[in-house]
Amino acid sequence: MTFIDLSDAEGMIGLYVEFVADERAGCQDDPDRLRFVEELLEQLKAVESNLDPAHLAATVQKLKDLHESADHDFANDPVMVHLNDLVEEIEKAGEI
Repeated sequence: MTFIDLSDAEGMIGLYVEFVADERAGCQDDPDRLRFVEELLEQLKAVESNLDPAHLAATVQKLKDLHESADHDFANDPVMVHLNDLVEEIEKAGEI
């Protein structure tokens, strides 16, 4: 079991990226979801690689933008639900 430190936004984002990567591995039989998850993962990796703790609000905004711009057919997909939860947890932690 992984301990999640809710005060560590960088760590939470990293765990979320791992979650999306795991979801990608589990949707090989669904080409539409696979495409969606792969695109999201690519965008998340770009956000993660440019993560600057001093500008966490900008990172949170990028995550919100990803959520809002995602294919609406996947609005209730677990990766999108968890993305929304991630943003909420970072905001609640008061780091931004």
